[in-house]
Amino acid sequence: MSSLSLSRVPLLLIAILGLVSLPPSSAQAEWRTTRINDMTYVPLADFATAFAMQASKPRKDKRELGFAGKSHQLVVKTGTREVIADGVRHWLSYPVTTSAGKAFVSLADINSTLGPAMRPDLVTQIAKVKTVVFDPGHGGHDRGSKSSYGYEKDYTLDMVKRARRILEAKKVKVVQSRLSDAFVNLSERPEMTDNYKDPIFVSIHFNSAGWKPSANGIEVYALPPLGLPTTGKAPDPILDRRPCYGNAFEQASFVLANTMHHTLLGKTGGFDRGVKRARYAVLRHSKVPSILIECGFLTNPQEAKNIDSSKWREMYAQSIADGILAYMALANKKTLPPRAWEHRRKSTDEFVWEE
Repeated sequence: MSSLSLSRVPLLLIAILGLVSLPPSSAQAEWRTTRINDMTYVPLADFATAFAMQASKPRKDKRELGFAGKSHQLVVKTGTREVIADGVRHWLSYPVTTSAGKAFVSLADINSTLGPAMRPDLVTQIAKVKTVVFDPGHGGHDRGSKSSYGYEKDYTLDMVKRARRILEAKKVKVVQSRLSDAFVNLSERPEMTDNYKDPIFVSIHFNSAGWKPSANGIEVYALPPLGLPTTGKAPDPILDRRPCYGNAFEQASFVLANTMHHTLLGKTGGFDRGVKRARYAVLRHSKVPSILIECGFLTNPQEAKNIDSSKWREMYAQSIADGILAYMALANKKTLPPRAWEHRRKSTDEFVWEE
């Protein structure tokens, strides 16, 4: 099933490719790799060691493996794509697997998710930010999701207006893809970033799951790397390999998504649905770091009630603004963004979905 002869991938090559290298303090000069099911994997213990983590006490589920150190935490569940990195949920491209009694994580997931999640300051794609382009989802005849209180298109526009006011008070330049209840083509929304200096693109939405009213919480999306699958879907040899503008900023977009997710969880207390990957049109067509936020579920009775509250939307808009400011501090000043636990949020600890 697998080859246990370990080869080595130089970390310098990873850095040249614009991905992420290990912390400078690590004595490791390269990853040991092995081929499993025709894919390149790294021993999970090696990754933990490189980030100064040691195995923590055994968990109730024997498939779950935990690691912890002074600066980082990691919990995985073998056979699944769900992991908890530095206290928040993430979705890998490939399951953590086992061979000869040892756990392995794909090299692709180290480069695209785990590495940049733990050391965002080493991602070379991150550039200075001077402009925030907000995209209030839907508009006009496209009303989006609906609750018993109102439509998604109205809530997204209100949320953006609130976040814009907060950011402009901090002297941040902010523009919007729509200023009123108007429909704008999906491909045109990120195109407007061409008109502004050093922008990022943030699309605001509210979630819906009519078949499961209990569904709740926060998820933030970034574009998957070229060739890697979408969250929750099997690899697609055609769609996954179709290039788009957003591929040029995959790593920076992920760091923006991760920074935003930590901030929203820490500030709002919402349920952690994870940092996810999707090839949404606004992310594919974007030529700058871009994310899409699903702020809550209009089909969940309690969240729908919250979303209809102007006080709640003001709190959430402040949290979005704080997430953007945290990313700008990283991009402009090399200041590491705070993690959810620094906002006194307890680390996510439960695995909730099997893929």
